[in-house]
Amino acid sequence: MMKNRQNKHKGISQRLVIIGIGVLAVIVVTIIFFVTQQKQTKPTTAPATLTTYQVKRHELRLSGQVQAVRSQKIDIPEGTVQNLTVKNGDTVAEGQQLLTVYHPDVQQKIATATQSLAKQQRSQKQLDDQINQLKTSLNQLAADDPQKSEIQSQLTEAQNNRQDAAASVDQATQELNQLQQDLNTAVKAPFAGRLYIDYQSNGSQSITETSSDMEAVGEVSEFDYNDVKVGQSATVQALSTKTKQTTAIDFISSDPAKSSKPNLAKYEVTAKLDQGFLNGQSVSIILPLGGLEIPKTAVRQGAVYKVVNGRAVRTKITYTKKDNMYEVTEGLDSGDRILQSPTKSIKNGAKVTVDD
Repeated sequence: MMKNRQNKHKGISQRLVIIGIGVLAVIVVTIIFFVTQQKQTKPTTAPATLTTYQVKRHELRLSGQVQAVRSQKIDIPEGTVQNLTVKNGDTVAEGQQLLTVYHPDVQQKIATATQSLAKQQRSQKQLDDQINQLKTSLNQLAADDPQKSEIQSQLTEAQNNRQDAAASVDQATQELNQLQQDLNTAVKAPFAGRLYIDYQSNGSQSITETSSDMEAVGEVSEFDYNDVKVGQSATVQALSTKTKQTTAIDFISSDPAKSSKPNLAKYEVTAKLDQGFLNGQSVSIILPLGGLEIPKTAVRQGAVYKVVNGRAVRTKITYTKKDNMYEVTEGLDSGDRILQSPTKSIKNGAKVTVDD
């Protein structure tokens, strides 16, 4: 009886062990299943997009306009315009004749001067005849003739008068020649350029010439005045066409511009331009003022992460502190793109997704 009880108890214990092992196995399998399922169902998140900073030089930007280097209203004297040989928009050379002006009042003066000259010439002719007669009479007299002295005196006076008459004839001739030159005035182009002709309702013309050479004209404030120098490199860019040219500042005014205000003086700045810009076009005048500038947050342990072909490349730099930025003197070039705020987890050569 006792033996049967022991056998029965032993059988129950074995079953409990088997059941326990089975339960444990089920628990282990369940845990593995759930872990596997979580790994399989965990959503795949896209890598975070990192903010970048494009390296550029510290610069001063001035708003400006394209203007002709030289512009002049051509003076047309009073009179009747004749032989207008040009039209609006024509390009002309320096000294090219544009038109002639006829002066009716000068024509009247010429008539008067012609009469005066003829009178002077007649007086001179009369004196020439008188001198010849006196010389003939003098030659016919004997050496001791008492009339000879008087005739000689008359001859001397006539010769003096003849000199005065000759001088008067020369002056009258010069005056007449000048009047004849002034009768028609030739108006010529003072320099090479383009003409703008405004035809008035009364038939007259107003002509303005602008040179072919262009320049960018801007204004710098009194606060930035000392940052701009003659000969300093500058980039001029048209706002509409994006035409761009590297040039140099060639003039800085020391007198305030008309646009100045009581609390803000401005000064004119100019830079020569090549062809490709339109007269009157709006432009930006960009002046680099220092080295390459980057935000402080981009630097970690003396280096930055430059983005090259989608990878973060650790690049050592030489820099100095400037206001709230760092000015880089070595290690970067203008136009390079770097991570603006690299994290501690960023590794050299790691693939990165960055903003454009």
